[in-house]
Amino acid sequence: MPREINDKIDALFVEGPDDGAVVNALIEKLAGLDLARHPHRVVRTKEEGGGDAWAIRAFEDYIAKARPDARVGLIVDRDDAENDKWPAVSEVLRRLGMDPRGGPTAGGAIVAGRFGLWMWPDNASHGDLEDFVAGVIPQSPVLTYAIEACGVAKASHAAEYELRHARKAAFKVRSIWRNAGAAGGYGHLIRGLTLASTPASEAFLVWFKTLFLM
Repeated sequence: MPREINDKIDALFVEGPDDGAVVNALIEKLAGLDLARHPHRVVRTKEEGGGDAWAIRAFEDYIAKARPDARVGLIVDRDDAENDKWPAVSEVLRRLGMDPRGGPTAGGAIVAGRFGLWMWPDNASHGDLEDFVAGVIPQSPVLTYAIEACGVAKASHAAEYELRHARKAAFKVRSIWRNAGAAGGYGHLIRGLTLASTPASEAFLVWFKTLFLM
């Protein structure tokens, strides 16, 4: 029998709302579990996004008071070589009693069968949530046009989004074009499109199921 997720004791800490939306939509689509509703509502973040420092701190604080049967996860971006989150994550693993000297692995990390850590996009590569999303949503002329339109809006019409968030803008525009009557965002995008299977998405699904369902 698979283990039942219990949001009264289980928790999955993420950096921000976009991360939570991706996890909720992906698990609903690929595993048939609605993490947005009790008793499976385990994804936790601050409404405006707490960032990696908040997520790591909340993860460890929760572990300190968690019941022995709780499952607790943490997801952060790995980012680039100049802002690599692996050192911070490896320190967490060390404090949990795991030797991280071998470096990050593509399958993520699970300690003592109860505590899991994942870094977007695939643990081993530098990158972020947007790299993961770019891999699973289908490439198409309309996505290409969304990217171009956001670029024109920024360069020629002073669109207010920060340039470092160009991919975020394009993905969210694409989600609205998929269904303008919906709220939009990453979760809507993943739910509404046929996803590509990638090594990262397959590994993430295995990681999630191993941590919370086994």
